Amino acid sequence: MRELGARANGAVILRDIGFGIAPGEILALFGPSGAGKTTIATALAGTAGPGIELSGAIHRAPGVRVGYLPQHAASTLNPARRIGAALGELVALHTRRAAGGRLRAGERRARIARVLAAAAFELDDRDLTRALRRYPFEFSGGERARLALAQVLTGAPDVLVVDEPTVGLDSLARATLLDGLRGLRAAGTAVVLITHDSFAVERVADRILFVRDGRLDPAGSIESAPAHPRPVATPAVTGPAVEIRDLTVRHRGRPVLDRVDLDLYPGEHIGLVGLSGAGKTTLARCIAGLTRPDAGEIVAWGERLPELRRRSRRRLADIQYVWQESAASFDPRRSVLDQVAATGTGLCGMTHTEARAAATDLLAGLGIDEAQAARPPAGLSGGQLQRAALARALLARPRVLLCDEVTTALDEPTARRILDRLDDYREHNGATLVSISHDLRGRLDRCDRIAVLDGARITEIGAPAELRERPRTEILARLVCADGADLGDRFSQHQLERNR
Repeated sequence: MRELGARANGAVILRDIGFGIAPGEILALFGPSGAGKTTIATALAGTAGPGIELSGAIHRAPGVRVGYLPQHAASTLNPARRIGAALGELVALHTRRAAGGRLRAGERRARIARVLAAAAFELDDRDLTRALRRYPFEFSGGERARLALAQVLTGAPDVLVVDEPTVGLDSLARATLLDGLRGLRAAGTAVVLITHDSFAVERVADRILFVRDGRLDPAGSIESAPAHPRPVATPAVTGPAVEIRDLTVRHRGRPVLDRVDLDLYPGEHIGLVGLSGAGKTTLARCIAGLTRPDAGEIVAWGERLPELRRRSRRRLADIQYVWQESAASFDPRRSVLDQVAATGTGLCGMTHTEARAAATDLLAGLGIDEAQAARPPAGLSGGQLQRAALARALLARPRVLLCDEVTTALDEPTARRILDRLDDYREHNGATLVSISHDLRGRLDRCDRIAVLDGARITEIGAPAELRERPRTEILARLVCADGADLGDRFSQHQLERNR
């Protein structure tokens, strides 16, 4: 790549980008949200979006195959096809192209198992059979992203370009995925890793290029150690704002949530942690009214909460949900500013002018200026869309704010600023913040309480210091250790048994 430049609607996005990558090398592109990393990735993959004008040159050796996993990877899955059929078709197609032959059913299944293992799915033969029969919507957000990676790997690319592959992964799945990238490197595959995840960069990258304001920044550095958050005033203990009792959700007879009990208190920050697919998002969707439980009830401020379509405008404003796949929550045909302002007119009784002014101020406070807000969603990065989705929810002035992986597509300094903003909001408004995250280091520092979900149940709940010192379940110990939260080897099986 030499002197790569990019423009969109007259605005310069990239300037004089130049680098090469060798077989068997992992090159990381690291930098703040909106710096231009994804534009570099799409240029490498030959998939630059509409309206992007490229200049410069990209040279590939003859016969080199490039595979690309986009940032919103789950959107590449066909929702109407079972996973086994989709992966089987791709494996067969690439085999015919490479060798001109056909695969037997056993060989096809073995190749599917290999690409799923490289995408951090640890499945025995029975679990593999079950997974191949499922549709994409039956997997969690993090699992869908890994399924999309498995699709890319069926083509055995010589160069793999992956944009934020660890977003939405629990720490164990992330560690397995990074091992998979190391395995690809050992097999001679070149990997271009676009990420905000300093943990991933430090563990697998052979070389790091820092991107800032559309240029390569030779003075860039990784800021990986989170600053200790400022203390937030502890709210006076009162009755719960929301009471969840015996909440049960089943899918095809399988429990996703099984008789879950949980109280949410005014002004507190409670974190939900657990493996991908443990039920964290389903619990948040039930509170938001997006998923109807099979049994149990949710009572908020003395009223039993109905499903979303039966809630009053007041209750819709009171409980806001910012979900993990933020890009999918925006209409591609309307400006981001209009969509954020719609919360003000639809739920808060604001005039059109008042709503746009309030939305502009909120977006600016989250790092999105007026010119960026005037663009359609495709004109913003994934991290910017996450912040816009948060602004849309905050405009309603909710009493309960549910945030599902709200900082995963953000660089760490920006993520800390967003979390500081959320701390300010709950401190000054007495709001309850429920955050779903796989960032245990961030959650352990920020939350008043943490609830651990495993096997469709809440297996332990308590203050961060309590859970750090005396984990009662193996799953929490493994998650924290894999996240590198300075707990070393003390979470041995012996320690776990002694703490129970």
